Parts: sequence; C-alpha cells; structure tokens
Amino acid sequence: MSNIPVYAHRGAPNREVENTMKAFQRAIALGADGIELDLQLSADGVAFVTHDIDFFRLAGSNRRITDMSAEEILQLKLGRTLTRKFYYSRVLTFDEFLQFAIPARIKLNIELKESFLGKIEKIIEVVEKTKGIEDVHFSSFEFSILQTIHAMGLNVQTAFIGKKNADWDYVLSIKKIDAIHLNKKFYDSELMHKIWDAGFPIRFYNVKGNEKYIVHPHESVIGWITDYPGKIIQRQKRNPT
Repeated sequence: MSNIPVYAHRGAPNREVENTMKAFQRAIALGADGIELDLQLSADGVAFVTHDIDFFRLAGSNRRITDMSAEEILQLKLGRTLTRKFYYSRVLTFDEFLQFAIPARIKLNIELKESFLGKIEKIIEVVEKTKGIEDVHFSSFEFSILQTIHAMGLNVQTAFIGKKNADWDYVLSIKKIDAIHLNKKFYDSELMHKIWDAGFPIRFYNVKGNEKYIVHPHESVIGWITDYPGKIIQRQKRNPT
C-alpha cells in the first residue's frame, strides 16, 4: 500500500499554539508530509497565517484582523490565557512562513479564509509567491475565491472544502477544481461516493489517527489532514528511508 500524504493541520496544535512557527517545526519533527495553514488579510493587505477573523481565542482580543494593521497584529501575544504574558508565540506573516517552508521542501495546503473575498489582487499575490514550491494547493470554503484563481488563469491546484448543504451539482460541474476536502464524518457516505463518481479525489480533515480506514483507505483518498500527524504515520507503518 502506498502511504497517503499526511498534512499537519495548522501545524501540530495539540502540542503548540496553532499556525505558529513552533507548531510547524513540531509537525516536521513528527514526520508530516505536508502542512495545512490558514491565511487572513490585515486592514493594510498583509497576509497573515491565522485561522479566525478575530484574535479572541488565541490572544484575548475581539478585534478583527481586517480592522488591524500589520504592525498591530505583530504586537499580539498568542498562547494560553494564564501564560501568554510570559510565554507566547506571535502571528506569522505569510512571507515569514515561506522563508521557513520553502527550504523545508514540504507539501503545502494553503486555505484562503473569508477576508480574501473579493480581493482579486491579493489572491493573485499570494498564489504568485508560491511559484517556487513543488507541491502546493489552495483550498477554501469560499467557492468564489477558487473561481477567482481559475478566472485569472493561475496554473495552481485548488480544492473546495465541502459542506453538506453546498450546491454539489454545481460544484462538481466545475472541472477546474482538482480535489475536494471533506470532514471525516462523510467518509464512506453517499456524498463521498458522489464526489468520487464525478472524478474528484478527496482529502479528509479532522482525522484523529485511530480510524480503521487509515490502514486500507478508499481509492478516492489522496490526503489526511490531521492534528495528529505522528499517530497516522505510525498507523501507516512506513518503511524508514
């Protein structure tokens, strides 16, 4: 059995603060094949590696990233509420992340979040910065963001992050999309088989590593997106190189 690539979701967030340099370094140490990261835009158009539209969960701030300058965002302290005053991480710019990721030669799954909606020039700017990366794809819940990539003729792999109530007949008619990302709860579901029958491979997220199908996955699966990359790699019983 060939091993399905394992993408570390936001790095290794069960060990370090998500989407931070420490989380990404930990993911590589655990043997992850790829990294899944999220991008949001600041008020002055700088791409930052962060998931939420605000910083309440990670920094105790209700301010939205779209209302903050890059300089303000770089001052934030991320971490657990009780310890981040003294032991903290900070928000990475996308440029800083690339300085780390390109030499590491690791696969990238870059999720473009809602702050990119309608920002055509910024979407193109981000895609252009990844041209030197051998294995990269862009994913989004926002279908229009992927359509912008296609309309601009940007030669890059894309993946739609699906929800049950998506207009699947429409989505599956857009042949320029390269893959679908699904929550693991849809594994072996009618939706999974519909997607595969339409010719789209699938990466599953929220995978924990204890699922029985990890060892003998369905032929549609081309990636696992997980908080526990080490556990899945161990289940795959990879041969040392």
